[in-house]
Order: sequence, then structure tokens, then C-alpha cells
Amino acid sequence: MKRIFAPALLVVLAACSSHHQPDPNTAEAPPPGDAPRPFFCPEPARLEQASTLTEFLPGREDVAAQVTTAQITGIAGSCTLEPKKHRLVVNFQAGFAATNGPANNGAALTLPYFVAITDGDDVISKTDYTITLAFDGNASTAQATTKPLKIELARGDFDEGTQILVGFEMTADQLSYAQAHPGP
Repeated sequence: MKRIFAPALLVVLAACSSHHQPDPNTAEAPPPGDAPRPFFCPEPARLEQASTLTEFLPGREDVAAQVTTAQITGIAGSCTLEPKKHRLVVNFQAGFAATNGPANNGAALTLPYFVAITDGDDVISKTDYTITLAFDGNASTAQATTKPLKIELARGDFDEGTQILVGFEMTADQLSYAQAHPGP
């Protein structure tokens, strides 16, 4: 099954970035009398167009063939400025939830997702991952959180247009289904 990533989906997300004060444990102290300078932190966010994935048995899109509907439930993290190393470190984790569809029969699911660093509509880098969600007993839903993820950005490699986006890696059919059936 061929997976695609459509850069056209990289629409500007509101409130994806903010300014933070440097961490006093890692930032250089400002000269006496100067206030600390804020730095830009490209906070990770979910790519809304790729935040809900519905998977069916091959060639079908009826309720009985639904394997799962999975969602990225949230992203949490922090930025640390390391001025002596001339870099910004972004640490974060992503949360996922999935339903146990009629065609799944309680089997654990391994779903593909990506983390992309973008500047406007340009993809600077993209890394693919998988997340496994296991259903306990007769549970109708499962949840999982990624292992901690870390992105290091060198000074000059990012600006206020830089975003870190998390989304499901989807086939063309899955993207079409997601567009026709937007989630809540």
C-alpha cells in the first residue's frame, strides 16, 4: 500500500507558535540591567487535515469493514534554549486514541504517523514513525502516548514561520475519506 504525504495539506495553523522566556537553567544570563530576551519556540501541533485516520478492510468503506478510527488527541512539550551550543531543543510527546472497529476483532493496531518541520508551505524535514494501540479485553477504545521525541534546531535554521506538525501518514483513499467525513 503506497503512502503519500501531500505538502498542500500544510495550511497555516493558527496559534501554532508562541514566545517563551528562556529556561533559567539553560539560558545564558542577560547582562546586568537587561531584561531577558524572549525566544521563539515552534511548539509542536497536530496537522488538522491529518489528525483523524479511518482505516477499512481493503476495497471497502462500509461500517462492517471499519478497522478503526484513530485520532491524535494532543501534543505536549517544551522548548529549551541552549545558547552555548547555538541551538533550540524541542521535546514533546503525542497522544493517540483509536476505536476497535467491527473488522478489527480486538487486535492491536500499529498506525503510521509523521513529524514534519515546515516553513510556511515548505517541508524542511519529515520523519515517519508508528504507534501501537492495544485493546484490553473487550475494550472499545485504546490510547497510547509516544515515547519522548526530541528535535534540535540550530540557530538560523528556524524563525517565526517554522512549525512542527504531527499527523497520520495516509493513503490517497484515506485522505479522501477524511476530507469527506471531517471529524468532530
